[in-house]
Amino acid sequence: MRTSTLMGIAICAVMISTAQAQAQAQVHRCTNAAGQSIYTDAPCAEGQTSKLVERQKSAAEIAQERANADAATDRKYRAQAAERAQQDAPPSSPSQASTQTPLAATSACKSAQKEMEFVSSIRTLSQDEKRMRTNAAITNVNAACGTNTPLMQEPPKVIVKAHPVITHCDSGFCYDDAGAIYKKNNADSITAGDGRVCTKSAGIWRCS
Repeated sequence: MRTSTLMGIAICAVMISTAQAQAQAQVHRCTNAAGQSIYTDAPCAEGQTSKLVERQKSAAEIAQERANADAATDRKYRAQAAERAQQDAPPSSPSQASTQTPLAATSACKSAQKEMEFVSSIRTLSQDEKRMRTNAAITNVNAACGTNTPLMQEPPKVIVKAHPVITHCDSGFCYDDAGAIYKKNNADSITAGDGRVCTKSAGIWRCS
């Protein structure tokens, strides 16, 4: 029953990851002239290189992802039913046991492994789509081959505010409402901890 439980957990992880991906809004990766990148939910500042990392999915894409999740659930129930049937079957004789084919040698396992290799070779997918398809392939391999390969985890995304709210400054540093510290260059210029330079115009600080 341990294999069935682990397989169920793996499939649930894929479904949760899919639901989280559907709920995300657009995320931009902004790269400045020094090559430093940040992720933000606001458009990149002027002069920065912008790349759309996560886009909002269409209704058709969401429906397809839900269909894939339903198919994974169906495979889980089929595997559980097959396991129960095997447990309820009468014990086989030593001669019969020796003729059984290991899961790793079955056509279903080999087919799942080939699909896994194909997904791993794709270079045109976005990071999130590649992770989602890879996790689905890993789940199929685990079910067909009896393995327990862990799923890929979503990397942490750092969302920074486009413009800090500076609350006060002293002779050498300024501080925003989130507690971040900025090195003071002059009365109208400060440098953030990640290297961004912020300038004040009409009382508003803007970072590039």
